Amino acid sequence: MKDLRTRYGEWAVVTGASSGIGEVFARKLARARMNLILVARRSELLSELRQQLSSEYQIQIRCLQLDLSQDGCLKPLIDLCRDLDVGLVVNNAGSGIPGPFSSSNIQLEKAFIQLNCVTPVEITHHFLQGMLAKKKGGIILVSSLMGFQGVPFMANYSATKGYLLNFGESLFHECRGTGVDILVLAPGATETPGKYLHKVDYSKLPITWMTADVVVDTAMRNLGRRAFVIPGLINHLTACFSGGLWSRGLVQGVMKKLARLALPGAVSSGIPSADSRANTSA
Repeated sequence: MKDLRTRYGEWAVVTGASSGIGEVFARKLARARMNLILVARRSELLSELRQQLSSEYQIQIRCLQLDLSQDGCLKPLIDLCRDLDVGLVVNNAGSGIPGPFSSSNIQLEKAFIQLNCVTPVEITHHFLQGMLAKKKGGIILVSSLMGFQGVPFMANYSATKGYLLNFGESLFHECRGTGVDILVLAPGATETPGKYLHKVDYSKLPITWMTADVVVDTAMRNLGRRAFVIPGLINHLTACFSGGLWSRGLVQGVMKKLARLALPGAVSSGIPSADSRANTSA
C-alpha cells in the first residue's frame, strides 16, 4: 500500500473508524502515510486513535464525532473536508441487531437503513463527483457475506448489505476506465468488538473467524482489480453456493435453523435489547 498517496491522493475518509474493521483501515492507511478523516460516534476512541497514529506516522488527522444513522449527517462531513482533496473513501460504518423482525423496534430498523444504505450512498455520491473530475480516486463499500442472500432473524441487516453489494458492483462497471476504483468488501465472520455485543451462542454456528487485519489487507490488494472481494476461501465458496437461484430456499432453511440454535430471541417473541448497537462485520 506504499503507493496509495500517489495513486489516490493525500487524504482518506474512514467511517466507523473507532474500532474493528474501520480502525484497522485507519491504521493501515496511516502506515501508507495517508492523512485521515476519521468518523465515528465514540469520540474518546477516535481521540485515542488520532493521538497514536499522528505520533507514530507524523500524518494529519481530523476526527468527526457523528451519528451516521441520522438524516442530514452528511453536511458536517462535507464541511470538515471542504478544504481537502479527498482521494479515498472507506464506507465502513454499519450495524444491525439479530432477532425476529416482527418484534423489532421499527424506528431502529429505519435508522439501520439510513446507516447501512442511505448514508454510504450520499457519501459516495458527494466524493465520487470530484474523483471523476480529476480522474483519480477510490471508494470502498463494506458489505457482508450476508448480503448474498436473505438471512432469517437478520432480515433488515442482510437486505441492507445486499443493497451495498449491488450498488457498489454497479458503480465498479460505471467507473471502469475513469481512473476511479470502486470495491465492495464482503467479509464473513470477523473478530471485532461488535462480536460480543449481542447474546449469540457462536459455538452453535459453523463459523470460521477471520482477523480484521486479513480482511482489510484483502480489500487493499483487490482495490482497482475487481468489483467485490470476499476474504477467505470458505467464505467465497459459501457465497457462490448461497447466491445460486436453485439453492436459495435451501440456504434460507439452513440459516433459519442455525439462528434458532444461536439466537435466544429466535425462539421467542423477544429480541436482544434495542439499546445495544453492533458495528457488525459478518
